[in-house]
Amino acid sequence: MSVRRSQTDAKKLDVTIVREPLSNVTKALQFYLPERIEIVVSGDPLVTYRGREVTPDTALRLVAQSAGVTANFEGDRYRLRDANRTTGVTLDVKDEDVRVILKSMQQQCGIRNLVIDNDVQGKGTFLFNGVPCATAFRTVLASFGLRISDSYANNLVAR
Repeated sequence: MSVRRSQTDAKKLDVTIVREPLSNVTKALQFYLPERIEIVVSGDPLVTYRGREVTPDTALRLVAQSAGVTANFEGDRYRLRDANRTTGVTLDVKDEDVRVILKSMQQQCGIRNLVIDNDVQGKGTFLFNGVPCATAFRTVLASFGLRISDSYANNLVAR
């Protein structure tokens, strides 16, 4: 693996990667990027990529594509995710029933079974845009004074 500044343009890179784990590749690219890279993928896919005089951002996106994952700039970091993985919870509700909110989050996070006690009631206002599932659930549950079972909590963090 070789990642180095281009000899003709200091703002660009010359990159040669042959069957390297994505985690190693991102460590090499991190040096040239202004923001942190967060990897949220299953496994550690192998990457093969060659590029001359590419920007670090472009190199990261093309490396991600080669690994079969997506690369997005989210907030303060680059996030690499499985291509079929949800990007988080997007929700814009005002005075909505908690049960409707939780069911929407269940669908967006790909949770198969979510049991909501009949005593759970209330209305809430939330604005989420691509918020990670675990964070969204913690926020909504805390707002209503609710708890989640440990098995659900562990699944949310792992997603």
